[in-house]
Amino acid sequence: MADITANAYAYTRMRLAPTPLDVRPTTGLLKALADDTRLRIVALLSHGELCVCHVVAALDISQPNASQHLTVLRNAGLVDCRREGSWIHYRLCAEQDPVRARVLRAVLDGITALPEATADRARLADTVVSTPCE
Repeated sequence: MADITANAYAYTRMRLAPTPLDVRPTTGLLKALADDTRLRIVALLSHGELCVCHVVAALDISQPNASQHLTVLRNAGLVDCRREGSWIHYRLCAEQDPVRARVLRAVLDGITALPEATADRARLADTVVSTPCE
């Protein structure tokens, strides 16, 4: 008889337990941002749309490397892209999830103040002026 009561109690407790918080969207965001290069790319894109050639020049990385990182960011729902001729332009997506939006804002607020991010923006400004997409 005690087994029946214990099982009924366990069933009732499990049925009434609150549903767990779905943190998968936020963990996906954090996993995508868990790389120095991707953080630097997101920091650059926070200032507006960029061609992949400008990302390559501003961060001094190879085009395949930049494309690979941008693909990770796109798969995580952080960036969107459009094709113009042979070049692809990337921009940050408008974040629909309020938790992800707060996390992203906090990360951007922290990283844009770093000297490395300032140097990336300076290289980007020089690159955009001197190297138009062709």
